[in-house]
Amino acid sequence: MQRPKQQNLKKLIIVIFIIGLVILFFTFDLKQYLTLGFIKESQVRFQELYSQSPLCVTVLFVAFYIPVIALNLPGAVILGLAAGALFGTWTGTLVISFASSIGATLACLLSRYLLRDWVQKKFGERLKKVNDGIREEGAFYLFSMRLIPAIPFFIINMAMGLTPMRLWTFYWVSQLGMLPGTAVFVNAGSQISKIDSLSGILSPGLILSLALLGIFPLITKKILNWYRKRLSCDTVDTYFPHPQPMEKSSRGLDTALRHMQASCTNCGACKKQCAFLQEYGTPGEMIDSYDFSTPEFQKLAFECSLCNLCQAICPEKLGPGSLFMGIRREAVDSGHMDFSRYKTILGYEKKGSSPLFSYYALPSGCDTVFFPGCTLPGTRPETTWKLFEHLEKRISHLGIVLDCCHKPSHDIGRQAYFESMFRDILHYLTGNGIKKVLVACPNCHKMFTQYASGLDIKTVYEVLDSGGLPVVALGNREVVVHDPCPMRDETNVQTAVRNLLTASGIPFEEMKHWGKKTLCCGEGGSVGFVRPELAKKWGLLRQKESENRTLVTYCAGCAGFLSRVVPTVHIADILFLPEGALSSGIKVARAPFTYLNRLKLKQRFKKRLEPCKSRVKG
Repeated sequence: MQRPKQQNLKKLIIVIFIIGLVILFFTFDLKQYLTLGFIKESQVRFQELYSQSPLCVTVLFVAFYIPVIALNLPGAVILGLAAGALFGTWTGTLVISFASSIGATLACLLSRYLLRDWVQKKFGERLKKVNDGIREEGAFYLFSMRLIPAIPFFIINMAMGLTPMRLWTFYWVSQLGMLPGTAVFVNAGSQISKIDSLSGILSPGLILSLALLGIFPLITKKILNWYRKRLSCDTVDTYFPHPQPMEKSSRGLDTALRHMQASCTNCGACKKQCAFLQEYGTPGEMIDSYDFSTPEFQKLAFECSLCNLCQAICPEKLGPGSLFMGIRREAVDSGHMDFSRYKTILGYEKKGSSPLFSYYALPSGCDTVFFPGCTLPGTRPETTWKLFEHLEKRISHLGIVLDCCHKPSHDIGRQAYFESMFRDILHYLTGNGIKKVLVACPNCHKMFTQYASGLDIKTVYEVLDSGGLPVVALGNREVVVHDPCPMRDETNVQTAVRNLLTASGIPFEEMKHWGKKTLCCGEGGSVGFVRPELAKKWGLLRQKESENRTLVTYCAGCAGFLSRVVPTVHIADILFLPEGALSSGIKVARAPFTYLNRLKLKQRFKKRLEPCKSRVKG
């Protein structure tokens, strides 16, 4: 994470660079080439150059046009006419449409990076109308402004940079909204020989027509909202899936939002520790700024890693993670969620509970099962096998369950689906006399402890710590311990892992963030599927705190995510494959070989065990 001084230095460099470009523009009097007279005089010469090298001329034109828009330099209108004169109406409209939208988005980005924090702090009241418009009308508000030529586009670019609107939304709405005006100017440029002044292009009648066109979507939206409220008809959502105020189904979330808004003191303690909150503000500030009853701002909740570090350090002991989890569920339940970005993780989850990969084997007299999860068997099948063998020596009639706990769906907000799938697991286990579940995965531990109140849930690390350590690990390299964020409040598990390291003769140190204040590895909340750069920041912070010393963790997911930036080993590898865990390193499988490993491990269990009851999920 960048310090304020570093951020200010970067901003200063960007400002100096921009000023330099503007000075060069006026020093070399480039404005003389952006007049109606010059374009008319040079039309024939430009067309000759274009006929000789169309691609090169187009690229140079776009490269010159984008900075003009981004930096609000004079001549944008003239260049629009020039595009019509040079490329013709259709090609010119296409070129200007994309170039102007890219330039506008860059201007918005510059405004956001350089000014948003300062302007919102200093002039928040004056910008209230703009913020309210974005919250209430979203993309419709921007679309309407883009269609009205009376509003200078550079003001829209700057103003939108100060709002929470996503850049992608800004881009596509801008391109769509500016298209009619772009077509008008480019078409006029194709007839440039007949134009004597710019005033002839935008007549009062044309401006009025475009203004009415801009207002039309807002009027339509208001009518549909009124119609929906009057008839209380849910079918309108099929045709108009836009945000509505929270109703009865959302009262719990509404209450949670009001409680957070009233209780958060905006002290900034959580904001200092979290890249997500640094970008959007404290929980209280977010609720003041964003309307979480709308799909546009509900999406922000999917950028939270749900690691609950904020709650651990909050002086008021507030839980923003639970609030954002509730917002995710509301987005899913209201039908506003697009799951396409989560295709990979949801596919991974689905395979885990499929007939191909699932397997339940309960020996006679079994009341305890080992639930290793999905990642450990896939990445470390031999470690998983040795771990089971060791547990089997200590626990008679130990069973095995190869299945997915469905935490991905749970964290994405698919609560109904999660409960249905997890209930099936519980019904089978409790219906067959199972009383205790031993888990190796912190995520599985969290799901079972939260939703399986009738079962005794323990980690394998607690069992191993109670006696009978398998072997003494080889090597005396000093390591640091990474506690997975689902284990933030599980002090018994944290202590057990450290006891195992001590008993193995491995010295370790603690990092700044450990135990209750541990950091997310970056995998939490499936943030990497929507904001990969935000997810990576957690790993980079861990790399910095570890000072590139080897990390030891007890989560296979954390090990996989953190190993991209710092050497990371799983505690189970140290205990059961000590020869290479800390020296040469264990070869960890990656997809698609993880699936093959799970299939082979399943067959191994089927040959090894003689269950009186077994099943695969269908």
